[in-house]
Formats: sequence, structure tokens, C-alpha cells
Amino acid sequence: MKKILKTMGIVGALGFAVSAAHADTLRVSAWGGFFEETLAAEVYPGFTEATGIKVESIAQPEDSTWMTQIANAARANKAPTDVALVTDSVVIRGNNMGLWADLNPTSMPNLSGLLANKTIAGDTGITGAGALGFFVTLVTNTDNEPNTPTSWEELWTRDWNNKLAMNVVPQSGIIEITAKTFFDGAETMKTEEGLQKIIDKIGELKGKTTLWYRDEGQFQQGIEDGTYNAGMYYHDVAMLSVWDGKPIATTFPKEGGVAVDAFWSVPAKSDMKDEAQQFINYMAQPEVQEKMALAMGIFPLVPRSSMNLSDEDFAAVGSEIDPIIPQTALFLKHQEFIEEAFANMVAE
Repeated sequence: MKKILKTMGIVGALGFAVSAAHADTLRVSAWGGFFEETLAAEVYPGFTEATGIKVESIAQPEDSTWMTQIANAARANKAPTDVALVTDSVVIRGNNMGLWADLNPTSMPNLSGLLANKTIAGDTGITGAGALGFFVTLVTNTDNEPNTPTSWEELWTRDWNNKLAMNVVPQSGIIEITAKTFFDGAETMKTEEGLQKIIDKIGELKGKTTLWYRDEGQFQQGIEDGTYNAGMYYHDVAMLSVWDGKPIATTFPKEGGVAVDAFWSVPAKSDMKDEAQQFINYMAQPEVQEKMALAMGIFPLVPRSSMNLSDEDFAAVGSEIDPIIPQTALFLKHQEFIEEAFANMVAE
């Protein structure tokens, strides 16, 4: 899962000990590094000023590790955080394990101002509340590739001087990109036969792919220094490179970028549910969403008309092109097949 720049700090047993020492504060975790640091410095103080509730910011590791820590803590009747920033797959899997508290939407009226389909239901309420969004786009090194691409299809049709870098994680968006570009989108993903056709098509990239990466920092360094000419990457992180003067372009192809949403979820073992709901309600305000967009480059989950983002600011964080939507439910349904078929394709 996404790690902005370099992940700094893994929350482990020490995190549980610190939590006990600060029971009067709301512990909020987010992916470590630039992401968590910017939230703590630029956004959380406004919540404390508005409510009087102090925030302890926690740098959490990537999703699978963090979910394991939350599950282990739950078995010990503890919570390593009171509010966690996670992707939809973690919310859904956590629902199946009983890890998340059911939240009351009426206690968070600002959620009604979010874009459609930005909450995830639990048994008696919601377990995931839309926090922010980001995109996966087609990123190129402009020194080596001055002509920016217009379609995801160009991953296949250009030679890229055999310096293409692709994410080796099948849930990175590459399956949905291929499905929309060459097949019938999510319809083709509904069967294992269709998924195999998609993965076979991805396999056609192997001859020009120098790197199948899992370490996002490795790709970032390589695309900046010209080791790689192109690949799929996070638009917000790529924009940091652009603003830093690096020879980088991040393009929303005509098929759209992959839109990834992150959600606020509250561990069921947290005893700060009321404070957590106040926090989630605060974070859903258009002015807070706008502030995060400007400070962090994330895509806001409220209508553009409710904010004051300029055309330039909006273009820096998103696009008007209809996005490619991750098919998380289909992925989880066929997860074992997808992971095995994808690994076999890369290894062949």
C-alpha cells in the first residue's frame, strides 16, 4: 500500500505502551513519513482548536502489517490507535474479523456532504468514512520521454527503450487499467477466465519492463534519475517531484487515472468512539478537505463546487476525466487466483 516518500517508524509493542500513557488524547494513525507528518503539522491542530481534543499522531506501517497489529491488539482487548487511515480492502477485511466499531452517521452530519459511495457499511452503522483520495497515473521521465503519453495503451505500444517499471502488486490498479483499456472493464474481472485474459495481456509488458517493483521509493528514485522511463505511480507523490524541479510528468490518460480512496476507521476496542466521531466529522468539512489538497496534494472527497480550489490547484491533485475505479470486492473474491496467476506471469 501507499507510502509517501520514505516510511518513518513502525508502530509495534511500544505503540501500545505509549497509548496507555495518553488515554486523555485521541490517537490518530496514518501512513508514516511525509503523509503523517503533514497531517500532524497542518491539519490536526485545527481539530484541537475547534474541539479542545488533543491528538496524538501515530505513524502506521503499510496496510497488511498494520491490520495484523490491530488484530493482535484486539485479541489482547487493546487498540493501537483510536482512528486509523486505511484503504477499502482493509475496512472490508476488518469487517469480516470484527475489528472495526460501527459508527453512527447522525453523529457525523458532515459525511452527508461527501461524494457518493464514500462510506462503507457495517452491521449497524458505518465502519469506514471517506477521508481522502489519491490517483495512480502514468508517470514519465521527461528527459528521456519528452512526448507525454495520452493513453494507458501506450504502455504496450511504445518500446520505452526497455526501461519500463511496473508495480508487481496485482491490487496496484494494473488489472483494472488493463481491463478498461483492452476489455470490458469490471465485467471481464468477474470470472477467472476473464482475469486470466487480463493477466496474460499484462504479461505482454514483460519484454520492455526492467523492473517489477514493490518498493515505491525505488521507483521514485529511478524515474527521477532516468533509470526508468515510465511506469504507474501515485500522482500526488509525482507532483512533489515536479514541484522539486525533477524531470517528471504525471499524466491522466484518456481512460482515467486509478482513483483510490482512503477511509477513517475506528478499532472496536477503542474507548474514544465519541471523540473519534467528532474527528471524522471535522475532517469531512470542505474547508478541511481543501486544506489537505493544498498541503498534501490529496484529492478531496467533497464536490469541487464546495471548495475554492483554482483550476491550477485542482489539476495538481486530480482530473475531470472519469476515473478507473478499483474493484476491491472482485479482487477479494478471486484473491487467491489473482495472486497466483499474477506471480506466475511475472516469474515465467
